[in-house]
This record gives sequence, structure tokens and C-alpha cells, in this order.
Amino acid sequence: MAHKGVSRVGTREYLTSWNITSKDRTLSPCLRSKRGSPIMGKILVIDDEDGLRAIISRLLQEAGYETITAAGLREGIALLAQYPCDLVYCDVRLRHEFGMELLPAIRQMSNPPLVIIMTGYPSLDTAQQALRQGAFDYLTKPILGDDLLRSASRALGSKHLQDEKERLRLHLDAVLNSVDEGLLSVSPDLILRSANQAAQKICGISAEDMQHPFIKATQHCQGGCLSLLQKTMTDRQKHSIPRLVCHRQEQGELVASITTTPLLDGQGKMIGAVIAIKDETRLALLEKTLESRRQFHRLVGQSQSMQKIYHLIEDLAEVESTVLINGESGTGKELVAEAIHEAGHRVQHPLVKVNCVALSETLLESELFGHVRGAFTGAMRDRVGRIQEAHRGTLFLDEIGDISPSLQVRLLRVLQEKTIQRVGDNRTTLVDVRIVAATHRNLQELVARGLFREDLYWRLKVVDIFIPPLRERKEDIPLLVEHAIAYFNNRFSRRCPGISEKAMVMLMEYNWPGNVRELNHVIEHAFVLCHEEAIDLCHLPERLQGIANPAPSAITAALASEKDTILQALAATRWNRDQAARRLGWSRSTFFRRLKQLGIERGDG
Repeated sequence: MAHKGVSRVGTREYLTSWNITSKDRTLSPCLRSKRGSPIMGKILVIDDEDGLRAIISRLLQEAGYETITAAGLREGIALLAQYPCDLVYCDVRLRHEFGMELLPAIRQMSNPPLVIIMTGYPSLDTAQQALRQGAFDYLTKPILGDDLLRSASRALGSKHLQDEKERLRLHLDAVLNSVDEGLLSVSPDLILRSANQAAQKICGISAEDMQHPFIKATQHCQGGCLSLLQKTMTDRQKHSIPRLVCHRQEQGELVASITTTPLLDGQGKMIGAVIAIKDETRLALLEKTLESRRQFHRLVGQSQSMQKIYHLIEDLAEVESTVLINGESGTGKELVAEAIHEAGHRVQHPLVKVNCVALSETLLESELFGHVRGAFTGAMRDRVGRIQEAHRGTLFLDEIGDISPSLQVRLLRVLQEKTIQRVGDNRTTLVDVRIVAATHRNLQELVARGLFREDLYWRLKVVDIFIPPLRERKEDIPLLVEHAIAYFNNRFSRRCPGISEKAMVMLMEYNWPGNVRELNHVIEHAFVLCHEEAIDLCHLPERLQGIANPAPSAITAALASEKDTILQALAATRWNRDQAARRLGWSRSTFFRRLKQLGIERGDG
């Protein structure tokens, strides 16, 4: 409707005639930032009544806002496409159009404005519908001038916060996508929340996988990092797996280092976790080519015998064969079992370890197979055995040569039939378990003496891994010492840079009946006594110091070999020491320390 003689009436009467009133001539101030400077916005007013549209626009302009107007919905949507706005005032009834149709239309825009619905025919259903569809506010006529400007202030304040949040999100995305390392975040219930571009490329996931369960989003691969993620969620600690082999169905094999870190809020509440994935496939392939890997999972050594073990473990990752590990006590049989488990696709399931010599026959039987309530004295409730705990994972049986004949029969049945029967129970349970066994005893000799079943022996010895004693791979001693020093530096918060040449010669001369385990104990002993810059002879145990006049001949070959390796790497990189360190897979500090210890200078070679 029109008001005759508009130019001759006051502002108050003019507003009232259009269902807009003002309590006074002092209108609400425009939105201000925290610093006090005005935060202006661009506003679109959609109304089919020309006078009302004009006065709303005028009031907003007087408050400092920039406005454009439209008489209909289609015209308004076209204007938004050409002139993006922060806020829209839209009437519900627009001649032949329905103003509520604006809400789904603007949701398709990249940066949609907020919408305030206006109506002279208010109803609860209309208000609820508007808010459900995303309207910021709902105003009924007659509209107070203060209410109009107050709603604009609130809406534009909210829009400013939304835009700032989106700006920060885009900034964070840009930072995360500039990182070569894959980064994924999950919620406490393992819902995938985000993944940067590197993670999407490494893991083969897409934007459509977000907000889905992590295990579903990564179902195209074998999910080797899932068990690590579950550990972090359980104990709220950071966990890592070096050199995990991921068997992806479509993208091929990937070698990666995985780290999971808990996300905690300011009150220490668990709000999720972050998974960091470092693609080391190229480095692993390079090491394979050079055949000089210094470390594989937690195994340390670059001797030819250790390289063969590394390659064999990688081959075993692709199959389900039973493995028998032979070696003297302290050589690292358990570390080999861990590497076999971590390199294969069963890594997302448990690795269960059982020391067969630590328990009596009765206890070991219950430990392995479990029991039902009342099976024997003291069996107060049902118990799941370690074999069943390892379902779909790996069971490591250490010192398998010491189990009794009756247990040998039961274990043979597990290998043949893939079933177990708990003590005191007549029911059988199917189990999917890969068995890795280890012993320091000569099983073939035990078979000949009738102390070990021959059929079980051949079932276990599908693939045999022999770990040589340390005295037969002394070229690995300097590397093992370096690794042990780095470990104890971290454990004791020390900065011991290394070991003297005389002390190293002593370690090389010793025969190490306790193998790597004994070497680690010796270095720990030295750390306790050493308060100088480096470990020396006086810090070693007396049994080593008793070696008379050790000659340097035993260490000469190992040191010469290491020096040649370093010189070759330096020559290949034109004496760029940082590149040479990376080529060898060493840290920068370790590489520079070895240069100094070996006396390598630019003129060498």
C-alpha cells in the first residue's frame, strides 16, 4: 500500500505506515570490532513493496551499511551471483514467489550470506521452518527500527566470525597441504575428520571419506596403522611403527613410518588423535638396491648376514607361512618376530608373546589354550587363552624346544586344523593365527633323541631364520654401540657423544657370549659410570678390562669398511655432507660425529 504525501510526514509516521516503527531518532550503532573500528557489511533487501524496501535500505545505509535491493526472489538471487553479500533481508510473501525458497538456493553458493526472514503474517510453523532451513533470524512486522539494526548487527557479527573461521581453516589447510608428510585426524570414536593432500595421496582416500569410520575410509588397504591408533586411544600415549609395509589393493606396496599422537583439549580430555604417515618407499628401495640397510624395524646391523635376514622378513610379509627362528640367547629372536609381524598385513591385529620355558606344563597349557570354570582347582571363571587372543594376528612362542610332549600334540593340532579346545571344554573354536616360534636349542637333535615330535618340527620349520651370534658379525658392533648410546642418551637425558677408540677395540675383541643383549647391558653399565665426554676403557665392566693388550686388528677391518662407505657417499654427492648423510640414512649429528671420529677430511679419497 502507498502513503500519500510521504515527503510531508515525519520519519516516525513514515515508518509506522510501512509497519516499521522507531522508538526514537537515535538508531542502534553499527557493529564494531573488538578494537572499536566499525565492521561494515553488504546487505541485500528483497521485498515486493517499493516503499518498504526503500525505507529498510535507507535505515541500514544511515547506520553505515552498504545495501542493494530487489523486488523479487529471482532478481535477488541474480544480484547475489553478481554482487556477493553478507546478509539478506527477505520477505516471505513476494507476489508470485515464496521467500523461503531463497534458503536452499543460497546453500549452493561458495560463501553464502546469512538470511533474516521478514513477514507480516507470523506463525510458529513458518518460523520453525525458516530456522530449520538455515535462516539466521525471523522478524515479524511491525518491525522496530532498533530491532532491524540490532538484527543486522548480530547477523553481521556472526558472519564475520564465520568468515574468520573459514579464513583460518583455509590457512591451516594450505599449511597442512604444503607438508609432504601425510596427516589425518580422527575423533575419539575413530571417525575420520580430516586428511591433507599428502595423506589422501598416500592412503588413497578422498573428500567423500571424511566423517566416515576410519576403518571404512581405509578399507581399500589393509589398515596397518589401525592397531597403533587404537593403542593411542587406549593409553593416551604417542606410538610409532618404523618402516611399516602397507599392502594397498590398488596403489601397490608402500613402505611408511607411522606415528599416532593423542589430541587433548585444555582440560586434558581426549578429543581425538592425529596420524602422521611418512612415505619411505623410495628410501627403502634405494636401501634394497645398495644392500646396506643399517636398521630394519628394531633390528640393527649392516652385515651381510643381517641383510639376508631383512630380505627374508620382507619376503615373509607376503605369505602366511609358519616361521622358526634359531639363534643363541640374546641375539634378538624376539625382535625378528616383531619385525615379521609388523611387516605383514596382520599388523593391525595383536602380536601375542608366550615364553614357553617360564611356566610349568599345567600353567602353560592353560595360558595357551585357556580354560573353563571348574576345569581344575582354582579355575574360578572361564579364561581365554593366548592363542585365541592372537586371533587374526601373530603368536610368538619363545623357547618352543622346551614344551612337553603332550603340549606338542595339542600345538600340532592347532597348526593342522586351525582349532583350539580350552582345558575342561569339549567344544572346539576356530582360530586364525600365524605362529612364529623361536629356540636356542637344536630341534633336529631333539627329534633324533625322541624329545621333540618330528611332525611338529617340520610344521614349524616351513621357513627357518638363523640369527648368527654377535661374535660372527663383529662388523655390526660399532653400529650397535652407536644405537645403544643414542638410546641411553635419551633414556638418561645425557649427551654422551660416543666411545673412545680404545674402548671400541676392547668391545671388538670380546667374544660376547650374551650377544646383543650383553652388549646393551655393557653400554648401560658404562653410562652409569661415565661422567666424561665419551665412554672409555675405565667405564667398561671388569670382565672386558681383563682382556690383555687388545690389538686393534679386529676393529681395523670394520672401521676401514665404514670409512670407505662414508667416502663413497661423499664422492657421490660431491662432498655435500647433508646429502651424504641422507643417502646413508644417518642423522646429521651422527654423520658429522663419525666424520670427526674417523678423521675424514675433504682431501681424503
